[in-house]
Amino acid sequence: MREDPGQSAFRRGILSLVILALLKREDMYGYQLVQEANRSTGGALTTQEGSLYPVLYKLQSQGMISDYRVKSGIRMTRVYYHLEPAGEARLEELTREYIALSQGIYKLLGKEVDPHDAE
Repeated sequence: MREDPGQSAFRRGILSLVILALLKREDMYGYQLVQEANRSTGGALTTQEGSLYPVLYKLQSQGMISDYRVKSGIRMTRVYYHLEPAGEARLEELTREYIALSQGIYKLLGKEVDPHDAE
């Protein structure tokens, strides 16, 4: 069954939010981002590296993040990603949008939302 394109765009948007939030904590390389996203969300967000890199490249082309290389071992080089000021501003914007949307959906579902849960 093919994935709905709207659902795919929504997932990429969530992944952008998650990547920016993780990079606010510290610079990370791709596989580390995948593992930390899974760990930090209690397994609620699992993704493959193949899904991660298009989002990383888009954020990079938009000036939200930058990268640098670190030699790791004899032949291996890791590419670390770093949050830029534009990415930090975008993270704040995405966070506000996500919280407002989540609260609206919870209202629709008849659920109570504790505003402190969103912080």
